Amino acid sequence: MKQLYDLEIIAGPCSITPENTKEIINEIAPIKTPDGKRAIYGTRVVGLKSRTTLSVDGKGMGIDYPVIKSCLKLPENKRKKLALPSVALAEKIVKQTGLLIASEIMLPHIQLPFFAAQKIFKNKMLVWNPAVEQLGWPILEMSEYAKGNGWRVGIKNGKFLGKEPLEVANHPDYKGETTLEKTWLGLTTYANQPEEHLILIHRGVDVAGKGDFRNALVHEVVKRVKLRKPHLRLYFDPSHSYGPKLRHKIVAGIMETMQMRIDGKFLYDGILIEAGTSPTDTEQHITPSELQYLVNQLSSFRKLRPPKSV
Repeated sequence: MKQLYDLEIIAGPCSITPENTKEIINEIAPIKTPDGKRAIYGTRVVGLKSRTTLSVDGKGMGIDYPVIKSCLKLPENKRKKLALPSVALAEKIVKQTGLLIASEIMLPHIQLPFFAAQKIFKNKMLVWNPAVEQLGWPILEMSEYAKGNGWRVGIKNGKFLGKEPLEVANHPDYKGETTLEKTWLGLTTYANQPEEHLILIHRGVDVAGKGDFRNALVHEVVKRVKLRKPHLRLYFDPSHSYGPKLRHKIVAGIMETMQMRIDGKFLYDGILIEAGTSPTDTEQHITPSELQYLVNQLSSFRKLRPPKSV
């Protein structure tokens, strides 16, 4: 059977709140292609943030932070009496829009049971690791929850490239293996998932020579990884690569990137992008109107996946 789509768009805020939940439901989810088909497959619902520095007062840490702090003080059998605010918002989004829920996960054994307890998220979630967390065991833990619930597992590349300079490692003629590649590929061995449920997410690297990029793009590195794991899906995270200084180039950059090919096929299968408004990283979000423009342009040469109804 011929696949009816070749690109998935997951778009939403950096941090979920009751206010931008309304924005997701009313402005992002309804976006359609020029021929009237729904174009946004999923949205971001992140309730706990992986900040470089902990704000003990909770500012910028996400709406789930106070509950997570309480969970850390309680035995597992007593955590069930608590509720994560992001889960309630995610449930509302799924019921009203049918969108897939995508979330960064810092503490799988604490966060994921709250989602797993709700049947509405069955086959409706993508969970991924923060780029600053490049250990395999949290990936394995997420994978075990994912298998039982039909979820997907995303693996973001680490922030650091390795000893090779950017211009060397990201050159098409480079024949070695960077630390990034070795680690990224190694993490896939912890994700005990069907291949169609495992996604590699390119979010750039924090290296010298990145210029105004928040994190330098390394598409040539990504191509080498794809050649070694040809059946794995690839997503592009333009928000954390272009960042606030190059926000004005995000839409054009996505257009260019989504045309990249390898062995005659499109290199990237999805986009994970920050859109709308958020209390964190607002300056690197695109607007819903820009997202609509992006959809119009992408749909001229890619087949966008619509969300499934509940």
